[in-house]
Amino acid sequence: MKMKRLMILFFLFVVGFTMTSCDFIITFNQQTTEPVTNTLLPTQVNGTITFEDSEYSSFPVYTSPTYSMTNISNYNDVLLATQEHIKHANIEVYTSLTQERYTFPWSENPTQYEVASSTGSGFIFMEDDVYYYAITNYHVVNPDDYSATYRIMAYGDTIFYTAELLAGDENLDLAVLRFDKLNRSGIELIDIYTRLYYKFNAGELLFAVGNPLDIVNNVTMGEFLSMEQIDNVDYDVIYHNASIHEGSSGGALVDVDGHLVGVNTWGVEATESYSFSIPNYIVYLFLINYGIIES
Repeated sequence: MKMKRLMILFFLFVVGFTMTSCDFIITFNQQTTEPVTNTLLPTQVNGTITFEDSEYSSFPVYTSPTYSMTNISNYNDVLLATQEHIKHANIEVYTSLTQERYTFPWSENPTQYEVASSTGSGFIFMEDDVYYYAITNYHVVNPDDYSATYRIMAYGDTIFYTAELLAGDENLDLAVLRFDKLNRSGIELIDIYTRLYYKFNAGELLFAVGNPLDIVNNVTMGEFLSMEQIDNVDYDVIYHNASIHEGSSGGALVDVDGHLVGVNTWGVEATESYSFSIPNYIVYLFLINYGIIES
């Protein structure tokens, strides 16, 4: 395993450690050694819950009954069920940025014109009597000082429906959308709690779901490789080799049982095989700090 990781890191060194995520570039930072904090509780600074990367080392190891299965047929059934489950929670996100323009100099009323748009992925993690709530990346829904409208297509939909941006954090690159449940059937929720504050197991199988390159509900598989530092954010991110492409941003990264591990956000420009995701505990603290869920 050590030799495999050294070969992977050497490969990334050769390609220059250059990663892209839809519309920006990131590079590795030098790892630093910090003292381990023997607590699982997040830190509170000025009323905001934060997280120190050193706390990750104190997380317990997660063990799923699936890992110890010896019947290949039963194990395959679990994997196929997980693949289908995450498709039912996946959404496609379309962001339209507009600005007012006057068609003619003498026009009295301006017209809204689309100046830019972006597409990405997301996943449903919560519901109430009226709405579904989905997580995505901030750069997928970033209004960028324009008037923005958001539309989503959930499992079973044939057209896009209006969505509302409830919260967004550019520094964390996370956002939450809300949309009407309507009469949809077959929708499922990604569990964001089971793997919370557990370590990710070296080499464990992971599934990535999203809508890359206009392929809806695409699922890829890979393994957890390590936790790494990158320039764009000030927290450690998940490094894995489940393939993601442009359009995958905001999609769920889950374990073999379909529990959330992270949010897919960055890919390596020189190869399809290595990707980076926001860890589930960062997502959880974002949801608490913005009042989407209670701790």
